[in-house]
Amino acid sequence: MKKIVAKQVSMLELFYDLIFVYAISRITMMIHHPIDGSLPPRIYVEFIIVVIFVLQIWLYQTVYINRFGTSRAVDTIGLLISMFAAIYLANNINTEWRLTFHAFNLSAALTTINLIFQYLFGSSTHFKRDHDLQGFIIALGLEFILLVTGLIIGYQYGVYLCVAGGLIAFLIPLAMYRMFRPEQVNFPHLVERLSLIIIITFGETLVNITHYFKGAIYSPLAIAIFLGVAALFGVYTLLVERFLNHQHTRGFIAM
Repeated sequence: MKKIVAKQVSMLELFYDLIFVYAISRITMMIHHPIDGSLPPRIYVEFIIVVIFVLQIWLYQTVYINRFGTSRAVDTIGLLISMFAAIYLANNINTEWRLTFHAFNLSAALTTINLIFQYLFGSSTHFKRDHDLQGFIIALGLEFILLVTGLIIGYQYGVYLCVAGGLIAFLIPLAMYRMFRPEQVNFPHLVERLSLIIIITFGETLVNITHYFKGAIYSPLAIAIFLGVAALFGVYTLLVERFLNHQHTRGFIAM
């Protein structure tokens, strides 16, 4: 079997991830403000939707760089545009979707059309001959159409189309995974990129649990919370190091 040579993670990719540090902190703020001492189920649903929406944008950009990126001008410019849009996207994350509906989804639409151009003109492959490329363009194209249609219709009904666009873009590759070719994935690079976003998420988790670690050092609640976070990280580590096939995979299980 041909040995996979790991693609180096560029400094610009790491810079891009810094924006998602901010995005993740903004997302966690959605569940920081209880109403009458508790959070209604609606807030949790909105929280999960926003997590999926932001994560699928990050994943499409990461997969593009993993499969096709070679630090050319088209890659650099495309990544910078994604960074610009992601800042606006992150800054408009909250529980009052009506207030930031247009700004958030305009940012998402800009990111999506930018990704479409990157996949079309930066892949160096022919659209009709590359099933990987077809799958990504179909998913991103549907998302872009739903986002733009939702923006035109307006918040009252358009929000459902925008949400559907993000969810469809997240789920379509899972339904079409057999058409993607494992040999196009640089798995070491993909694992490193995924590990970075996971570490960012765990870092945000640690920041948000620190207020439980006060008073007696033997607090049962603090111990339980710490063990829970450590167990989550342990499961992630086992999955990546022990249960994933690092030589022959499309990357979908890891993602």
